[in-house]
Amino acid sequence: MEIEYCKATELELQEIFSMAGVNRAEATGIQADNNQEEKIEAYKNSLDQGAYFLVARTQKSLIGWVLVDRSLDWFTQKEIGWISDVYVKQFYRQNGVAKSLIEQSLVEFKHLGYNDVRLNVFSFNEKAIRLYEKLGFKDVSKFMRVEI
Repeated sequence: MEIEYCKATELELQEIFSMAGVNRAEATGIQADNNQEEKIEAYKNSLDQGAYFLVARTQKSLIGWVLVDRSLDWFTQKEIGWISDVYVKQFYRQNGVAKSLIEQSLVEFKHLGYNDVRLNVFSFNEKAIRLYEKLGFKDVSKFMRVEI
């Protein structure tokens, strides 16, 4: 299977938006009626600020994506690269697509002038955490909560 990595087309953006609810539920573990709407709103906000989707595709279909975004370091206020979203369709998982997407996004970030790239991952997502660690990502902080 030959995979191409490039910026999303308008048609691919529509497909990404159509899967936003599934994506958000898988990433967060939260089942909510408004998952799709909230994820689309977040996508639109990022895209309006210059972010873009880097996609993996075959000749026949979109198979995955990563959102190449930016953010500010909370303490230094330095602009950093930010991976807002990583998703691979179920059928294509366990084939190295997510790894390749992230590696390609790091090339994109480097080209954009970033030397610090970060992401957020929920602690239950152990597969993703292992992948990110293999790619060199390290813990920066812990985001914790308590229900009262």
